[in-house]
Amino acid sequence: MKCAIIKDLLPVYCDGLASDETKEEVEKHLAECEECRNICKSMKEAVPEIQKPDIKPMKKIKNLLRLRTFLLLIVVLGIALWLPYNFLCANPVLANSESISYEYDSLKCPDHYDYYLNDRSPTKAGENRCFALDIPNGSEFVIDKENNCVWLDGKKAEAGTDNGKTIYVPADGKLIKGGILRLYVKCDTVFNAIRYEYEKYPTMNTFVPTEATLSLRPCLPFRQDMNQCLDVENNTFRAEFYALECGEGATFTIKCRDKDIVIDLHELAVKEGILSE
Repeated sequence: MKCAIIKDLLPVYCDGLASDETKEEVEKHLAECEECRNICKSMKEAVPEIQKPDIKPMKKIKNLLRLRTFLLLIVVLGIALWLPYNFLCANPVLANSESISYEYDSLKCPDHYDYYLNDRSPTKAGENRCFALDIPNGSEFVIDKENNCVWLDGKKAEAGTDNGKTIYVPADGKLIKGGILRLYVKCDTVFNAIRYEYEKYPTMNTFVPTEATLSLRPCLPFRQDMNQCLDVENNTFRAEFYALECGEGATFTIKCRDKDIVIDLHELAVKEGILSE
């Protein structure tokens, strides 16, 4: 093989890229030709030695990526566990209005009447207290607005004493038949418990109509939550309202996820006969 052809093949031969047949022919020629042998030697010496890369920084980056991936998996797993616990145990959502029903009845006292009034006397300025008088059935009871007092069986009704002085019941009160309106709220759910939150404002024995609110939240029971849960076998919430609390405008609201259920307590009290129109 001619030297010109060998010189063209030497770069491929020196890089180790030549085929076995080409390599064999080149080596035969180099064994006989000193000039080509020197050229091949100089080519091999000119090729710089390739240093092995330092892979330590890459290992650090790889380990860091693995650590970040592991931490991300922990966060995702934590969220996956926290969300069901939060919505099914810790902070369950409100029940849907379609799952809630209610019934009502009354506890009536046919031989009993109450006289309620707000105490707005000068000695009680700024207060909004109430007195209640038990008035047995058949008793003679008169509200005397002219003398600002009430008479019970021919005697002025006493409200108490103030510094040794007798205080008589004033005539700005209201006579109401004794009775209690009772509501039974039930929630049908597949959950084992129902978390409830009940608010009732204002307190009993005021002339301001009651505005009570109930929230029912079906949930999975845990020991720390059971004091706030209704047992699924007895999942009926019972609320009681005295006749005085069922004045015009009194409401009982059940908070629901889709829409609130608003019950007119005055209307129910009239239906049950513990209040008049």
